[in-house]
Amino acid sequence: MDRPLGLPKHYYTDPDIFAAELDKIFAKTWIMVGHRSQVAEPGMILTTTVGDEPVLIVNDGGTINAFYNICQHRGHELVLEETTQVRGVIVCPYHAWSYDLGGELRGARGNDVGALCIPKVRIEEMSGFLYVNLDPDAPALADTIPGIGDELAAIAPDAPNRQLTATLTHEIDANWKIAVENYNECYHCPNVHKAFTAGVVSPASYRITPRGNCIHHTAEGSDEAGYTRSAEESDAYGSFFTWPVSSIQCYPGQVLNTFRWIPLAVDRTLLIRQWWFDTTEPTAEQQEVIDLDWSTTVAEDFDIMDSVQRGMNSRGYTPGPLIVNPSGVADVHSENTVPHLHGLLRAALDA
Repeated sequence: MDRPLGLPKHYYTDPDIFAAELDKIFAKTWIMVGHRSQVAEPGMILTTTVGDEPVLIVNDGGTINAFYNICQHRGHELVLEETTQVRGVIVCPYHAWSYDLGGELRGARGNDVGALCIPKVRIEEMSGFLYVNLDPDAPALADTIPGIGDELAAIAPDAPNRQLTATLTHEIDANWKIAVENYNECYHCPNVHKAFTAGVVSPASYRITPRGNCIHHTAEGSDEAGYTRSAEESDAYGSFFTWPVSSIQCYPGQVLNTFRWIPLAVDRTLLIRQWWFDTTEPTAEQQEVIDLDWSTTVAEDFDIMDSVQRGMNSRGYTPGPLIVNPSGVADVHSENTVPHLHGLLRAALDA
């Protein structure tokens, strides 16, 4: 059987490839930035980074807009806080030029400088989660990941009404693709993630299905749950990864959580791990699953990803064969999703 090989190591170490990815991938794809609950009231603002671009999301009287977070005067970032709320206008902290929540310039310290607008960014919503795309000509989100909204609604029907309950972050000393590949294969799970495969999901049921720009993870809940969940709640596990760096995940018991990865450099990636429940403060049971996940499944990957990055810099590394299931669907004994991700990468860079 001919097996696909891993990517040549320069894909993970070459700053020129990283720069091309920012231009050809992160500036042209749908990337999750948060949830509508974070901008639920007029004037509420959420800021984030998309690739290497600063972006702000704002509630303009019930309409959610997204803009480049850049003043059109001298380029200062308009909003420095991660979240804030303003009354009708956004004021640049550098020279106090002001913009309304639709992005139009409203004042330049009494000077007439003509009409100016903050450049808009496309924004769409799926099950309450907000996605932005810097490419004005990109296909719609629903066309990029067809059917995912309905599938998520089936296992987490109240997702649009959830609140941000917890945020945990970690800077990984590895290329963003190493983090994404690690997340999207469970070939390493029996060896590395004992708590996940014993107390969250049943390993024999775990399946990962590549579907274009989405990778769909499914499993049945473990018979011996490692955290508290009521008998009435669903034991389904589902994860919906959207190329290149966003994933919505639902643990058994409708425990809704997300992964986002922000590329900082060719060998540094920021992980943003967030949990979405019905209130902004976790209950004792909710904190239990948050702590379990972070201290086991998530933390167990940190040293692994850092080690892989070091290996990519070694003269002793040559890409080896990948273990694929002929069915096209991966389980805990195969890694079909890794060559699938490589295909998406190559297609984007070649384009």
